[in-house]
Amino acid sequence: MFKRRIPLMSAAFLLVSMLASQRVAYPSSEAEWTLVAPPDEGFSVRMPVKPADETDRVPMLGNTYLMRMYSSVDEPTGMVYMVVMQEVSSVAGALEPSKRIEQFMKGFQEGMAKSMANVKLEITPDRDLDLKGHFGRQYKLAVADSRGVVRAFDATTRVYVLVALGGDERKSGVRLFLDSFEITPAPAPVPKPIPSN
Repeated sequence: MFKRRIPLMSAAFLLVSMLASQRVAYPSSEAEWTLVAPPDEGFSVRMPVKPADETDRVPMLGNTYLMRMYSSVDEPTGMVYMVVMQEVSSVAGALEPSKRIEQFMKGFQEGMAKSMANVKLEITPDRDLDLKGHFGRQYKLAVADSRGVVRAFDATTRVYVLVALGGDERKSGVRLFLDSFEITPAPAPVPKPIPSN
C-alpha cells in the first residue's frame, strides 16, 4: 500500500544520517516552531520551520487515496521531522485499529528498505499508545548510524506517521514535536479512480 511512495523521505533520512555525526547540537528556538494544520487532513503538529510537502495518490482497492508528507529539517540540531497523512479506504477502515497500523507499518518499512537498498534500516516496535481514544504505536528507528522515533496513529479513515530522526524522546525538540501532534475532525476521504495508462 505504501511501498513505492517514499523517495523524498528516504533522501531526507540519508541526508540526516550523514550530517548527524558532523553537527554540534545546540537548541533551536522552540518557541518559534510553526503550527502545521492542513485543512481537511485531520491533524495539527508543531515543526521547527515551515515544512516542505509532497502530495501523491496511492492506489488501494481499485481507487487512489491522498497521501501527503510534510518534512522539516531543524538546521541547528540536524534533526529531521516528518509527518505522513495517508487516507485509507472504507474497507481498510473496517479492520481493527492495531491491525490497520500493523499492515500500514509493514508496507512503510518494506518501502523504506527497498528505496534505501544499501543502508541499514531498522524499525522496531516499542510500545502501544493512546491519543485521546486513537490507537497508536511507537517504534524505534535506526538508519545507518542515526537513531530516531516513529509514531503511527489510526484515525479509521486516515493513518498518520510521525518521524523524528537524529535523536530520541530525551531531546526537547523531539518531545515538543511528538507531544504537539493532535488528530482533529476531517471530512471523509474522496477516492479517485486509478488513471488508465
